[in-house]
Amino acid sequence: MPNEAADVDLDRCEVRVRGEHTRDEETRRLPISARLAAVLEMAKTDIVGEPYPPTAFVFGVLGERVKRTKEAWETCVLHAHGHEPQWAKKGKLGPESRAALRMIDLRFHDLRHEAGSRWLEAGWPIHHMKEMLGHANISQTDTYLNVSRMGLHESMKRSDEVRCKTVASQPPIAYKLPRNDDRYEARKDLLH
Repeated sequence: MPNEAADVDLDRCEVRVRGEHTRDEETRRLPISARLAAVLEMAKTDIVGEPYPPTAFVFGVLGERVKRTKEAWETCVLHAHGHEPQWAKKGKLGPESRAALRMIDLRFHDLRHEAGSRWLEAGWPIHHMKEMLGHANISQTDTYLNVSRMGLHESMKRSDEVRCKTVASQPPIAYKLPRNDDRYEARKDLLH
């Protein structure tokens, strides 16, 4: 039986997003990918292989709650870009680290935006994406997402595969475009 107190249910491959952490204050259960489920399964035990209690936090050090998420995010981004964060007083980044973070220009919200754009390109129905992103309406989801050029090409390719039938039985005609030197040679022949 699933633990109702837990926010991660690996048996159902779901996470619970509590209403106190959402704009609309509604608690939602959302599916997670098989890849994330595997990572969370590995994270169920500590470094010596002992299982964490069901009340342990997924992110943080040894199942403890992250006290300052901003500091954890900034540390993660800087480390991912090869910069060792230097901290000043009261959990604030030092000037060099702040400058490096500004140059990287990545916000936590950018990850959510990217996920939505990739779901769109993978062919997810927009009303499913609306639910995953927690948007109030489809128009909000539509304006939120970006479609890349590659995604458009992939959609056209899938459409062609489903709807297009071969029209010509002959191989395509190879057209030779005139070059400047071809035109020069033709003119030279007219002069003689």
